[in-house]
Amino acid sequence: MSTFYVPSSSIYLPSSSMVDDDIEIKPPIDLIPDEYTRNGNFNFYVEAFFSDNDESAIELLHSLEELNFPVKRTALDNPVFDPEWITRVQKTVNDKEYDGILLLFVKMHLELQEMKNIWSQFTAKYCPKLKNKPKIFIFQVESQKGRSVQSDSTARKLKWPAAYETPSEADILIIHDKYDDGKTDLLRQLSANVKEYGEQENIITLISLGFQCNYQPLLISTMTKSFFFQFHSYRGNHLNIRKSQKWIMKEIEKLKSQNLQ
Repeated sequence: MSTFYVPSSSIYLPSSSMVDDDIEIKPPIDLIPDEYTRNGNFNFYVEAFFSDNDESAIELLHSLEELNFPVKRTALDNPVFDPEWITRVQKTVNDKEYDGILLLFVKMHLELQEMKNIWSQFTAKYCPKLKNKPKIFIFQVESQKGRSVQSDSTARKLKWPAAYETPSEADILIIHDKYDDGKTDLLRQLSANVKEYGEQENIITLISLGFQCNYQPLLISTMTKSFFFQFHSYRGNHLNIRKSQKWIMKEIEKLKSQNLQ
């Protein structure tokens, strides 16, 4: 959080209120980013279920590992969901105090009910240690024949005739992405966005960046705070301003050096 100091001599105060110290002016509370806090990424549970030859998934997982997320990889022989995975992950997160959970299901054949059965098993009822902590689920579902294309709003990559259910518990983010071909891959784009904008933008913005409107993944969120992959003292426009200030100072120093020569 930034703090600005204004010399007391520059502000008029009644004589009875004169002070010798500088006046501290803090930024308004609405400018302080309200985000999920954690001491590093090493205590965040991350597991990906994917084919070990999926280059876009591997690229994203490498990006997360570079940020010190401990990524568990479960390679698949076929893109079919196994309920035993969830039982195993449940036991793991209940045996230890994690800062949150991120599960990725990459290019799998999943029905809506199966996806609900996954995220609903990590609510406070089943995983009390995850209460008030971010729980993120990325479902990249392969296109299957026989599904009708229907939507009651803007065209999206993922369209099923059934309605999506919103979790009745806070701090859950569900990302639905329908994978049609190799031209538009959510994981590849997310990996690039994390590297480029991870300090500045939260996960919801990172998921949306770089896609045309008719290729936007579907997000269902009950998150009460912002989740960032990278750490920084400033976020959003404040980070842009700090970077601009840093660049300007470097340019000024260059000009000073040139004038001295």
